Amino acid sequence: MEQTLVKPEKRLEKVREYLLFTYLAIFPLGQLLKFRVSLINFSLPLHLADIIIVIFALTNLFGKKSGFFWIPIFSYIFSFTIFKPYQLIVGGLYLLRLIFYVQFSTSVYKLVKDQKIKKDLLFDSLLSISFFIGFYGLLQYFLYPDIRGMTILGWDDHLYRLVSTFLDPGFTAIFLVFGFLVSFSKFLEGKGKRFLAICTFLTLSLALTYSRAGYLAFISGSLALLALYKKITKIVPIIVIFVIILLFIPNYGSEGVRLGRTKSIVARIVSYQEGFSIFKESPVFGVGYNNLCVAKEKFLGQPVNFESHACSGVESGLLTILATTGMMGSIIFVYLLIKRLPLMPQNMYGKTLFSVMVSLLTHNFFINSIFYPWVMGYIGVLIAITSRSKRDA
Repeated sequence: MEQTLVKPEKRLEKVREYLLFTYLAIFPLGQLLKFRVSLINFSLPLHLADIIIVIFALTNLFGKKSGFFWIPIFSYIFSFTIFKPYQLIVGGLYLLRLIFYVQFSTSVYKLVKDQKIKKDLLFDSLLSISFFIGFYGLLQYFLYPDIRGMTILGWDDHLYRLVSTFLDPGFTAIFLVFGFLVSFSKFLEGKGKRFLAICTFLTLSLALTYSRAGYLAFISGSLALLALYKKITKIVPIIVIFVIILLFIPNYGSEGVRLGRTKSIVARIVSYQEGFSIFKESPVFGVGYNNLCVAKEKFLGQPVNFESHACSGVESGLLTILATTGMMGSIIFVYLLIKRLPLMPQNMYGKTLFSVMVSLLTHNFFINSIFYPWVMGYIGVLIAITSRSKRDA
């Protein structure tokens, strides 16, 4: 009897392994695997990566839950006192996606803890993801530098900027930064000079995004990593080299390649003001996860457009958390973040995760990236690698 119970679990483990590596394989293709589905009166984007995450999470639905798991759920339930139920359908679907991504991380952790998958293999897989995002980005930059025609699909009108398969230089930049930090960690651990070459490749790719948020994330993450390795003075040559690269990359063709541009700054200030205005309407518990689109209609008089990539957020992930979960959710989020820091192991994985989180929080001040699904997936795998089991304690 016991043997018959073990076999289904082993099959599930094999399914999880297959799904995990399928997810990692298609990850660098980003937005290219997106399609839209109609639900009642809504047209919603659906990604192949999301489908895999849902199936993966369902194979371990009753696993350990994150402490942050309940914050957006409570805020969403509370939002029924603010909006009409039919207005919350889309937000509810996005909340389900968040839950599945949290569950995904705990499921990957179980595979790692049970030694079904080696940590270093997953760590190298994350580096490969960033490398291919940079590679596809360079192909796009030289072969298809003008994506202004994609404005009809809701994307921004970028010209002569590396946007890669995510069709957005800001989000592409953070994955290049993550990859740089993973590769730089391996170099600092003495794994070989080839990782320094990968760092160089990713840095050049990052420069061509012209994403100032990405640049700041790059500097802050590098500074954090070097501080942990007690080589903080090495940040000086890194900054000098990066500045030299910025001086030599092309700065013609569009407003977006000018590092002194002010248009995006003004747009962010307006977005911040909108976020604070919504926060003031429900300061304690927020307006509910991913309900910003309907909140903008109710409180700011803006038309609802779920097909717009800017509708369901503001240009700051931290402000998005504040507006959607309120003061209570934000305090708990910060508490859980601070509580986790001492639990990070002082090895290569722990140091990388810390530096990646520093870069993400920096990036998150300017771009709503913390709940971007691919960011959640990347961070989820890295957290699974880093989390310590009782065996490691």
